[in-house]
Amino acid sequence: MLQPFDRILSGYDRLSEVAVSIEDCGKLYRKYESLGVQGYRVWSYQGASYLNYYLHCSVDRVPTLIYKNKYLIPLIFRSSKESEALFDAPYRMEGFFALLDWLVEHRPQKALIDYDKEKEKEILYWVVDSSYIAFRLYEIIEGAGFPLSHFRSADEFEGWNRIYSLINSDRIGRHSRSFDPSNPEQLSELQMILKIVKLKYPKTMLFV
Repeated sequence: MLQPFDRILSGYDRLSEVAVSIEDCGKLYRKYESLGVQGYRVWSYQGASYLNYYLHCSVDRVPTLIYKNKYLIPLIFRSSKESEALFDAPYRMEGFFALLDWLVEHRPQKALIDYDKEKEKEILYWVVDSSYIAFRLYEIIEGAGFPLSHFRSADEFEGWNRIYSLINSDRIGRHSRSFDPSNPEQLSELQMILKIVKLKYPKTMLFV
């Protein structure tokens, strides 16, 4: 159960946030230990994240999961449908970790709060932007899951993606391809997305 969370300090208007209780952290740890969760703890942190529209804020004493001995996942989210959906079914958290792993490898600045490559050796734990990952996961499963589960080729996906931009190449121009299957990172991202979609729609074809 997500509960109201009111320990966020910011110079801006308060938003509506919710968090997992510390009591439920133990259940999540036991449930997802096989996926890399190593424990839980209460943690305070500062930074700019999706939680507060990328404005700097301080979060005091929030329950977090310890993941792969390197990351802290704050169990605090915007009060929204994507946050509530995250705990609807076990496969959603499995998708959460798959998405996190991919982002950490390819776009750590999106997955980790105030990521700085130069500080890699100094940081005990990186704090995960869990609110962003919950949003992106919802976008993949609910916004794109059903059509992707019916595609049989990269060409079909490319035509659909040109309209909906689930994967964005950041290229500008009328004839630019929004998805380029010859781009290793984009191909890897599509493979990760299809595996997440397959968690909800088992008949999804991994066509790349």
